[in-house]
Amino acid sequence: MAVELLAPSVEVGVVTTNLAEMVAFYEGFLGLPLQGELDFPGGTMKRYGVGNSVVIKLVTLDKPPAQAAAPGGGHAQAGIRYFTLVVKNLTETAKQITDAGYQMVQPLAEFAPVPGMGWLFVADPDGNWVELVGPL
Repeated sequence: MAVELLAPSVEVGVVTTNLAEMVAFYEGFLGLPLQGELDFPGGTMKRYGVGNSVVIKLVTLDKPPAQAAAPGGGHAQAGIRYFTLVVKNLTETAKQITDAGYQMVQPLAEFAPVPGMGWLFVADPDGNWVELVGPL
């Protein structure tokens, strides 16, 4: 028996102890629109939309997690280690990452099977990896 989804969407929870810098990255740098804030027993959540089907949730807990974020994407440990955003102009975005002082953990590279398309990875302030893909 399959689960019956109520909504055709995905919500990604990113737990942080570094909210101000994470907001600066996701809202300020990436430009994701804040959909709202939610208080829940034991913490708070800021919700950011990505198109019509994805929400990135920055979650802070009243009692900080026992372990810090494990930076390093898939090279650091198994599990969900990154998510991908598709951008319009990847070469310009790569320059903006450098100019803003964020860590580009995988430099801009052309996607060989599809000439003119590229990818890179940038680390958010907690060390979580975000893959950016799009035309060069």
